[in-house]
Amino acid sequence: MRIARSAFALFALSAAGCAVDAAAPDLAVDAPPLAESWTVSTTASIDLWSSGLNANLSDWRHIHCYEDHGEGYMLTGINVHQEDIADPDEFVARMTGECREFDLTDPALPRTGGFATSNIFQAPLFRTGVFQLEVTNNNYPIGLDLKVDGNDDYVKDVRIVYAPKNLAQTALNLAATSRTSWAFGYAGSKVSLSCPAQSVMTGLALRFDEVEGKIRTLKIHCRDLQP
Repeated sequence: MRIARSAFALFALSAAGCAVDAAAPDLAVDAPPLAESWTVSTTASIDLWSSGLNANLSDWRHIHCYEDHGEGYMLTGINVHQEDIADPDEFVARMTGECREFDLTDPALPRTGGFATSNIFQAPLFRTGVFQLEVTNNNYPIGLDLKVDGNDDYVKDVRIVYAPKNLAQTALNLAATSRTSWAFGYAGSKVSLSCPAQSVMTGLALRFDEVEGKIRTLKIHCRDLQP
């Protein structure tokens, strides 16, 4: 499996607001006061999977929730289509993404009405039926799982990884991590792309084979989320 990790800076704004103590009454007495604001880091890190194949590669196709829509937006949904029914291989042949806004002035980070969708890529041919993957309410996206073919050449399937806040509303509860279902249920080798602890997924980028329509490289963008 060929996986690489790197980090880079992406400019954006910081967020600030007022927090309230959401801890249970028996915990609030002895707990230290909560921080007065939430921030989403202006610096992004990435986790990347690559097949190592370069023939017919597209340029980078992406969805950037944070940069394109605002500091409170995270990547909470992915819609995908299967390969053309006549194609003998199984793979993700089209992908769109959904960005949702979270209220950074509230320690529980509830979702607001803010919502934006973007087409990420599509193969020359694909089936019309769409499979929707969505992070459930009161949870925050922290990564992707991929299924790749036996040679690590292309992406066959995908699902989103997410986590809730802890009871005190002071951090992500990574011990309670969950996942959506796989989009298609295709068999393959699993690859996990994970945000660092206490970071959320704010976008992704990929390159695909413009002839065969298969994803050859995919990376997620993550930003620190801290009270």
